[in-house]
This record gives sequence, C-alpha cells and structure tokens, in this order.
Amino acid sequence: MRILYFSNEDVPASHAGAVHTWEVARGLARRGHDVTLVSAAAPGLTAQERRDGVSIFRRRSRLAGVKCNLRAAPVLARLWPQRYDVVMERYLTLNGLGYLFAAAKDLPYYVEANGPHVEEVTYRWRLAGTRRAKILAWWADRQFARADGACAPNVNIVRPVARPRARKIIWGVNEDQFSSALAGSPRALSFREKGGGTDRFVILFVGSFRPWQGARDLPAIIARAVEAIPEALFWIVGDGDERPRVEEQIKKLGVGAAVRFLGWRRHRELPYVMAAADAAVAPFNDAYYPPLREFGFFWAPTKVLECLASGLPVVSSRYPILDEMVEEGRSGYLVPAGDAGAFAARLAALARAEDAREMGRYGEAAVKRKFGWRRHCEILEGYLREAVQRRKNLRKGSK
Repeated sequence: MRILYFSNEDVPASHAGAVHTWEVARGLARRGHDVTLVSAAAPGLTAQERRDGVSIFRRRSRLAGVKCNLRAAPVLARLWPQRYDVVMERYLTLNGLGYLFAAAKDLPYYVEANGPHVEEVTYRWRLAGTRRAKILAWWADRQFARADGACAPNVNIVRPVARPRARKIIWGVNEDQFSSALAGSPRALSFREKGGGTDRFVILFVGSFRPWQGARDLPAIIARAVEAIPEALFWIVGDGDERPRVEEQIKKLGVGAAVRFLGWRRHRELPYVMAAADAAVAPFNDAYYPPLREFGFFWAPTKVLECLASGLPVVSSRYPILDEMVEEGRSGYLVPAGDAGAFAARLAALARAEDAREMGRYGEAAVKRKFGWRRHCEILEGYLREAVQRRKNLRKGSK
C-alpha cells in the first residue's frame, strides 16, 4: 500500500509521541509499504528527507504555541499529484489536515487516537460549557465521521460516531533496542556505577513528572520502600513541572540519600539505564486527571513496555491496559493507585524474591512477543486494509 501518514510529532525524537510515530512509519515501510510521513519541523531536522524507507516532509505546525497541523496546509501542493491508497492521521483536536486531504481526494481515512483529546483540552484549558468547546467537539466529530477506521488502546476515547469502526490496539516497544542483554554492556555498567547502584537494589522511575504519572505519590512510596528495603536506591529519570515538588517532599521525608535524580535522558540512552536497574515503579493515578476517570484508563505507557523489555519486573497501578502489559505475579505486580504501602510491599517482595530475575526474563519475552513494534505494525496493516475495503464498498454502494 501507499500510505500517507500525518502526525504532529517531530521525528525522530525522544518523547513518546515521536517514538510512536517513527516506529509505526518505519515499521510499515519494513513490511513493504510505501510510506510518506508529514510531521512537525524541529531545529536540526531538514524539511525533507528519506530515512529507513520513509519519505518525510517536515513543516511548521504550531499555532499560538499549540499543535495544529492545519498550519502545514501548503505541503498538500507537494502531495496532491501523488497516488495514495490510504491516509492515516494521529488524532489531535486541532489537527485534521489528513482528514481534509482524504476527503478532497476521496481516499480511505484512518485515525490513530491516543486520548479523548477534545475532553482533555476542555479540562486543561477550562473550556467546559463554552462555545469554543462546542466548536472543538464539532471539528473532532467531522474527522471521525469521515474515518473508515480508528485504533486506540481504549476504544472509549474514539468519538461515538466512529466507535463501531474502532479497533483496540496497545502501542509497542522496540524489541531490538531494549534488552536485558545490555546489563553487562560497558554503558550500562557505567550507569550503574556512576548512579551509585553498586551493591544497591536499584528501582527506576521514568516520566515527565506529571501528577497522573504518579509524581505526587512517588515521595511517599520511596519513604515506605526505604523502610522495608534499606539497600534500595531510586533512580528518577525525566523532568517536568512536578519535579520541584517531588524533590522538596523527598527532602522533607528525609530519604534523599536513597534517591538519585538522573534528569532527562535521550531515548537512545534509556535502554542502558533500564538494563542497569533491578526493578521499575510506575504509580499512575487517575485521581489527578479527570479524563482518565471519565473514559477509563486510556494510555498505553511506552516506558512501562520498555522497562519490561529490558528485563525489569514492574510494580504499577491496577488499571485496564496496564494489567495487559504487567502480568500479575509473572512479570511484576499491580496494586491500588495511591497506596504507598502496597507499592512498597511489592517492591520489597521483588528485592527479596529469588525468582525476581526469572520474572524479568518472563516479562521481557512476553512483552516483546505481544507488544513489539513488528507485531503492532502487522496488526495495524490489517486494520488499514479493512479501512481501504470499507471505502471501496462505500463507493460501490453509491453507484
């Protein structure tokens, strides 16, 4: 198939959306498809290139600081003469360039949804009940109504008009890049030594310090875990708005000696950081983000998959999607969100368990088998073919 893929991410880059976009684009190319990707411009990235079998067009796509690929409309003049079999778009409320192109050329249109973006924007910008919120909802409905198919980790986040055509799919992990085999590599051993992990039980947290990622709950978890595991050392990777609060709370609780803030790391460094640790903690909490409560947990956190693929047993919150990634008692543990004592108890169990390494090996094999990007793109290819067939049937029916 000739696939035209619209995403508002600057690829290749380290953040989750960019990683997802790039892995999907090149994964489909590796399956023999001709993939053209329209993505966001970024410093140091050329306006056009061909990489890993993907033709990339990068254009400025922010409006008043907000992602809006409609601003990149001039690129359509370059795309218009080309033939495509399907248009795929990563959904954001103020996107829709792919929708307009597909509608204008009567092409099959497919949507990737990572969240119920209208409701998220309405919550974050405090637009509930306003005319702007209604306009945003109308625009989102227009896009999904035209969609011949959609995929999401939780189909509830797909707009109702397209939900009958939605398919569940959990995002993936690079099964070649992340591996427990890296634990003995010079880079991983260096991270272990420089991070103070020698003769310690290293527990990894990776995130962008958002409240719902568990940042606000993390200090209490650390304090309780240190009581149960004197040799515990927490590595905290990432940066974000909540970091000052986390650092302040850790200091107040008197557990700073058990914590190392490693800061933001490039995505290519993470396989070595993860392989150098012993376990991971991912304390997601929907109490801090109303859209998660309204629709049900709808994220498929890439960092959880990457930790598992690195051979780390993971302790996370008991939510749908997460319970498909982390197999209770086999690759880690799931506990009630916000329960610091339960998190600490399960981390202590890992620290004492003779079979913790076996859990890590099981989790690594399972996650690569079920959620590797190769498997993801194989499934996605089938969904795209369904969308193409649906559009063909609609055309036949209109004759």
